Amino acid sequence: MHPDLVKLLELQSKDKTLLDADRALDAILAEDEALDQQLTDGEKAAQDAHQAVAEATRRRQELDGKIESYRKLEERGKARLDQVKTPKELQAVTAELDLARQILQKEENDWLRLAEQLAGLEVAARDADRRVAEMRAGQSEARAEIAGRRAEAEQRRNSALAERDQTAGEVNRALRARYERLRNVKSVAVVVALNGAACGACFTTVPLNRRSQIRAGTLIDSCESCGVILYADDSVE
Repeated sequence: MHPDLVKLLELQSKDKTLLDADRALDAILAEDEALDQQLTDGEKAAQDAHQAVAEATRRRQELDGKIESYRKLEERGKARLDQVKTPKELQAVTAELDLARQILQKEENDWLRLAEQLAGLEVAARDADRRVAEMRAGQSEARAEIAGRRAEAEQRRNSALAERDQTAGEVNRALRARYERLRNVKSVAVVVALNGAACGACFTTVPLNRRSQIRAGTLIDSCESCGVILYADDSVE
């Protein structure tokens, strides 16, 4: 085998190790992100619950103001009853007083319904706060365990990257550039052993003279069909 191919295969092996390390780290980061999202959703639910309480409180305060104004209107109507002098005036004041009482009754009923609704919203808000607190407490142990695994995974990844970079520096520059271009566009191995008379990746037949040179280690060649760099593995017929 061509000596540059030996180094290139070693680089490909280091890239595989680095890829495995990246995937392992990504999986751990995904676990951490899932906990973050869970907590974010819980906090958002609690925030929405408190906003609902605030809105209901505001509406109740508005009703308080309306009820107070209609009560004053009712009191003024009662006072005017003692001052009317004609049946016509009495009828008009009585009509105004009845209308004020009807509106006041409606507003008071609305206030009672809103007060009941507000009590339920306050319970929901307290429950949402409790769930967030329990979630934080429940996640603390999981986060500590994830943090430990993340530190180990980052260490493995950094070690794999350092070994990869060291090996990459030992590969022929032109061959390495060729390898990197292929690796950027392919999701599979880019240095592939011959499979008998064919490319080990796409199984396209490789001409005999090129196969012979590849096996002799005098030629570094690529598959004309899929572009992978070919080498001869003596253990493969």
